[in-house]
Amino acid sequence: MNQNADPDEHRHPIRVVTERTGLSPEVLRAWERRYRAVTPARGDGGHRLYSDREIERLKLLVRATGAGRSVASVVDLPPAELSRLVAEDESQRVARPASGAAHVGLAMEAVADFDPTRLESILRRALLSLGAAQFLATVLAPLLDRIGEEWHAGELTIAHEHAASTVVERLLGWLLHELLPGDPAPRLLMATPAGERHGIGALMAAAAAAVDGWQITWLGTDLPAAEISSAARRDGPDLVGLSIASGGVRGGMAHEVAAVRKGIPSDTPLLVGGIGAQALPALAGVVPVRDLSHWQALLRTHTPPHLVST
Repeated sequence: MNQNADPDEHRHPIRVVTERTGLSPEVLRAWERRYRAVTPARGDGGHRLYSDREIERLKLLVRATGAGRSVASVVDLPPAELSRLVAEDESQRVARPASGAAHVGLAMEAVADFDPTRLESILRRALLSLGAAQFLATVLAPLLDRIGEEWHAGELTIAHEHAASTVVERLLGWLLHELLPGDPAPRLLMATPAGERHGIGALMAAAAAAVDGWQITWLGTDLPAAEISSAARRDGPDLVGLSIASGGVRGGMAHEVAAVRKGIPSDTPLLVGGIGAQALPALAGVVPVRDLSHWQALLRTHTPPHLVST
């Protein structure tokens, strides 16, 4: 719902809006694009400008979604009704964590209780309040490490791990859908090689790239080198990324990675990350990735010069 602003109202750039509302820029843009939560004006240079009234409406929407409601269910409510609903929700509300570690603690409780619905709610609230970049670094990555550690220690079952993985994969898929880049944007083709069926690491890497403005082509898991290479030659990405999650590299994994390297254009960088990638032998033309922060640094290094923001 668009609240028409008085032309005499003050107008504010997106940085001011994110500071006043707590929304991350990517979530704010997604709300504009998908739900028409507000329709900002445009300045002389084409940048968004928001009225005081629009900022107040966004604050109410943040409070409503923070109480557990979906933005789609409240975005069309008139201001008075939205304010009433928010006040009612907050009168019944209990305190929730503000830090990544606190969100991880609540999420682990939901995992241990085998409650995927509660887990998804906790993760979505963390994403909304922290923004995508901080969510990935301070909530999702530590959470997945904790789940892996407790599974190996016998404190969680395979069923616990699979239920949590399903939630995380669904959330990451949604996040990739929401983080559509502007045009032009550097292009990343992401997959896991044949024999690797775990896709969460690859999806996290893709989401981190999307936060940095990359356009993502997600091919999926367990793909033969010929299929990955064919897609790369056809689509011409600026970068190809592979993820190997397995702790021990199965026979032939190095061969698959080498085959991808040979099959894609020689000037297209190939980055390979994940726990299993650490056990790969050194391969010519293949850049190993240590962790998520290293991946993000490499993305910036490999962004084509004509697409680097100034």
